[in-house]
Amino acid sequence: MKLIALPLLASLVLASVSSTFAADPAGAATPPASAEKNSFQEVTSQLDPGGNVYLYLGTEQCLEGLAGKISEYRHLLDSIPDLPDEVRENIDKGVNIVTNLIKSSGLEDISGLGISSIAREKGFYHSKIVVHHYPGRGSGFGWNLCGQKAHPLDTLNLLSTNTALATFGDLDVPLLWSTIQKQAAQSGFPQATDLLKELPNHFEKATGLNWEKVLASLGGEYGLVFCLNESRKVKIPLPGGDEPMEIPEPSLMIVAKTRDDTIFNRVDAALTKSGQTVFRTDKPNLKMRTLSLPLPLPFPVAPSIASAEGYLFIATSDLLIQEALAVKAGTVPGLKSTPEFQRLAKESPAQGNQFTFVSQRLSRTIADLQRRAVASSVSASQRQWLETLLEKSNHAYLYSVSANTDQGWVAVANGNQHPGTLLAVSAVIPASLVAAMALPAVAKAKSAAQRNSCIANLRKIDRAKKDWALENNKGDDALPKKTDLLPFLQPKQFPVCPSGGDYTLNPVSERPECSVDGHAIP
Repeated sequence: MKLIALPLLASLVLASVSSTFAADPAGAATPPASAEKNSFQEVTSQLDPGGNVYLYLGTEQCLEGLAGKISEYRHLLDSIPDLPDEVRENIDKGVNIVTNLIKSSGLEDISGLGISSIAREKGFYHSKIVVHHYPGRGSGFGWNLCGQKAHPLDTLNLLSTNTALATFGDLDVPLLWSTIQKQAAQSGFPQATDLLKELPNHFEKATGLNWEKVLASLGGEYGLVFCLNESRKVKIPLPGGDEPMEIPEPSLMIVAKTRDDTIFNRVDAALTKSGQTVFRTDKPNLKMRTLSLPLPLPFPVAPSIASAEGYLFIATSDLLIQEALAVKAGTVPGLKSTPEFQRLAKESPAQGNQFTFVSQRLSRTIADLQRRAVASSVSASQRQWLETLLEKSNHAYLYSVSANTDQGWVAVANGNQHPGTLLAVSAVIPASLVAAMALPAVAKAKSAAQRNSCIANLRKIDRAKKDWALENNKGDDALPKKTDLLPFLQPKQFPVCPSGGDYTLNPVSERPECSVDGHAIP
């Protein structure tokens, strides 16, 4: 960790010293020129000085020829005495895999990294991350797998005003597949090549789809949309029997750009064959299939798949798909019309290969759910400090765009997260979602564990009653006392319900009971 921190600290100090020299009005001193070529000017010209974070790290010297440097370790490994030939051969193959990956990925083309963040308003930060390569470079799969050229962010036009979280990005799946095949062929491990040869056959048997046709049908852009509809509320049950909590109705949609209906047609055929109740929509610009499933959920779910406007939609409701298409058609306002998005989109690129939007409504809803879950699942002493912790947590919101340019990848983000936590923003929402789901789940698991423990106690009491009756020649209508059963219990003490319930022994012919609902021998 220190080895990493020291160069970064040194870079920050040097940048600060450089700024001081440049600002000297007398011109008494000028910063020394670097004896090694670097991309300082190219990277820093894209950053914003004067903010909370300003960092440049030159990587040219350490990454250039990296594959060759790693390959040199082959000779060191070969010099190890008494190394079995099989092990030596596998090590040699491993080195070949690493060097081939480095060369083909374009990792050696990274010439510099840059990060800046500046407050446009108090508590509102404009941040940039630059991964630079010189013009004419960056042809490896690592640069192009997630988009080769920035394009208009058309999928923003699918997002409704109810959007709480949306993330879209390019992914060249055929390039990924060909890269995996190439690396496997060059690995020297025939098992890897044989496995990849069988994969398309296994895929076709499992799905009924031709592997190559599926790859050819994909349009290279994919997204996930999570909505919270404030106009429709649903009640979420909480552990402990507390009053259910009302939240905006949630819904989820997966979107994939496609070139044809290969995947949709296969799903449609499977639904037809299944015999389930399917509502069908067949219009010139929309084909949609909706299932009617009486799922035991607190909000309505009607799983739907649709093909329209060059996209494949899979959603928890047909209404979500119809709303997305209405936004795209311009018949209803979308996310781009909201004040929250317009504020977040200031100074953001209009073109890119990836974007992520996180509404403050999402983190606020999650925080409310966490508070209620905490209140109903922990003790009063624990509740106080947990609620204090949750109150201090900031309701995160963010809009970021990243693009593949002729000089590398550039990401621009606006949000309320301090730059000190900028690199952790991508983990904030998943962690919050996990926490929001984990607290009720933990409470539910605790309740289930207590119920099972109580049932085990009731079984022990029931066995002790029967042993007592047999030992003392008692009839089925005999009613023992707790003290009568102690000699027949191990250890010799009467069980206690972990949920605080009271036990009723009942006659020998009847099972013992607990006062807590659900705590009963099945």
